[in-house]
Parts: sequence; structure tokens; C-alpha cells
Amino acid sequence: MTDPHTLALINQWERAHRRWKRLALGAMAALLLVLPVAGVTAVFQWQQIRTEQERTERASQEAEVLRDQVRRTLYYSQIALAERELAAGIQRRDNKP
Repeated sequence: MTDPHTLALINQWERAHRRWKRLALGAMAALLLVLPVAGVTAVFQWQQIRTEQERTERASQEAEVLRDQVRRTLYYSQIALAERELAAGIQRRDNKP
């Protein structure tokens, strides 16, 4: 027969072993719950980022088109102004004695 001290140590070791086993199983269960949620969240975030990138790209293209339109309008306005100034200058010379 074994002495009471040895039996107490074995009993204490078995209880500690059960506690660590429960802790490991609990951690594994928590991990199995968290990983799918994290995966779904990552996919959702990736889709949102992609959507925002596409929207930003479209807005950039639209801004470029508008900028070109403004440049053309300014160019034609400057030509029209130059023509008016040229015509006014010619008329002034014609009106001079």
C-alpha cells in the first residue's frame, strides 16, 4: 500500500490535470467560435474596401472628365475674348482720324 502523502500528491496532480484539460478544451472551443466570425468579418471588410476602391476610381475618372471639360471651356472662352479684343482694337483704329 502507498502512504497517504503519495496518494494526496497523486490526487492533487489528477485534479490539476483535469483543470488544465478543461482550460485547453475551453480555449479550443473559444478559438473555434472566434475564427469563423473573424473570417466572415474579414471577407465583409474586404468587400467594403473593394467597393470603396471602385467608387473612388469612378469619382477620379469623372473628375478627370470634368477637368478636361473645364479646360476646353476656358480655352474657348479665352479665344472668344481674344477675338472680341481684336475686333474692338480694329474698330478703334478704324474710328481714329
